[in-house]
Amino acid sequence: MRPILIALMLVQCPAGWLAAQAVTPAPLRSADITFAMRATKVNDFVGRVDSGVQARFSGADLSNVTGSIEFRVRDMNTGIGLRNTHMRNAMRADSFPAIRFEVVGFIPGTTQGDTVHGMFQGPLTIHGVTHTIRATGWVLPRGTTTEVRATFPVDMREYGIEPPTRFLGAIRVDPVTSITVRLTFGP
Repeated sequence: MRPILIALMLVQCPAGWLAAQAVTPAPLRSADITFAMRATKVNDFVGRVDSGVQARFSGADLSNVTGSIEFRVRDMNTGIGLRNTHMRNAMRADSFPAIRFEVVGFIPGTTQGDTVHGMFQGPLTIHGVTHTIRATGWVLPRGTTTEVRATFPVDMREYGIEPPTRFLGAIRVDPVTSITVRLTFGP
């Protein structure tokens, strides 16, 4: 009976309590970034960033956490070399080599166990264009380790990128892609 009462109190606790949950800044241990793309006439695909991810965060609790994540366009891998070339050309990777999201705040929502769900907000820079976005996700502090996950859509056209087309437009990539970021910080 007591565990059920505690669980109900956690789910219904005030947002201020969630925001005050302690987090321990630590170096990036692992990163997994995926981008899901839809395409006409060919299979949809999921690409990933295999290396070169830089991420950090600071703040003593979720109410004042800030941070950033950055990766190089050239490290985005779709699994097919020619498709990678088309993507990098469309994104002008030589002129705009990095994608960067600067976390300026976390808006807590509900909690489930130790996991705090909420919204990350801040400027996202792609192709030299910056827009403030909100990314849904969660934070799971576990002693000296903190896990973070966020997902957000990106419309390439809003960042000045024309989605690649081939064969006189018969093959097109949908301009909206979904990006998912999974990070683990810890010793």
